[in-house]
Amino acid sequence: MRPKRLSREAAYQVLLNSDRRHAGELASDRLRPKMRRSTPELLRLYDAECRRKRGFIEEVEELDERLDRITVAVRLITGDRQFRVLLLSEGLATMPNTLARRISGSPPAQTSTHTASAEANPISAGEICPEVLSLLRNCTGPAGLFALLRLVLPVRQIEIARLMIARGPVSLNYVKLLVALTPPSLLIKDIRPQDEIASLSKDRRAEMESELARLSRAFLNALDRRGPASLELVAASRYFDRLMDNSKVVRFLARNFPGRFEEFHNLAGIVLR
Repeated sequence: MRPKRLSREAAYQVLLNSDRRHAGELASDRLRPKMRRSTPELLRLYDAECRRKRGFIEEVEELDERLDRITVAVRLITGDRQFRVLLLSEGLATMPNTLARRISGSPPAQTSTHTASAEANPISAGEICPEVLSLLRNCTGPAGLFALLRLVLPVRQIEIARLMIARGPVSLNYVKLLVALTPPSLLIKDIRPQDEIASLSKDRRAEMESELARLSRAFLNALDRRGPASLELVAASRYFDRLMDNSKVVRFLARNFPGRFEEFHNLAGIVLR
């Protein structure tokens, strides 16, 4: 879906009529603030942000891994007809819908996405994507934020806004880093950001640009996934704990799945670890 475009004046009126927080900055013609960091400091910021994103992505992947382990175990034991009869007799046959979908192989519920075509949304300097205004409505932005966002296409504006909100608190130097490492195809035509990393080699800049883009996409996907994954894990874990708290179920599993019983036991309470 193509993001709509607003001129600087129209965007100013939108904010003025609804929330004055960003109106002055949005309408301002001030120049983009200069990066007040040396190259080593910029590289440290880049490395720190990459580490943060990798750590967050790993946390969400661990959530999914725990959920997958419970799903595999429940799929295995519920494949036994006698066990299903036992569950029915013990009032344990009804499992969470999210777990049932996973066991059946149905795709998980869709999470919110923000997609747009950069080529289909050419804008001129001074225009701010209305989706960005909505995202930043309750966010206190530093001076010069909108001047930086004007340098990139709507799809990149949205991505930068989501990244800086998720990072919290909003850091202007972080936004400058994202703009400086924005692919040329996502910059406004005939406008190039001041080169904050001019002392780096072309290959190094390309490497940083590629790595940051990859991590940013994975980070935003993980951000969308974390909430649903956490809820799914809680529901699945509680159901599995109910199974393992039932003496008849435990005896059945110990007798019929002796090679997997220790694994089943270790899965109990997994959401708390």
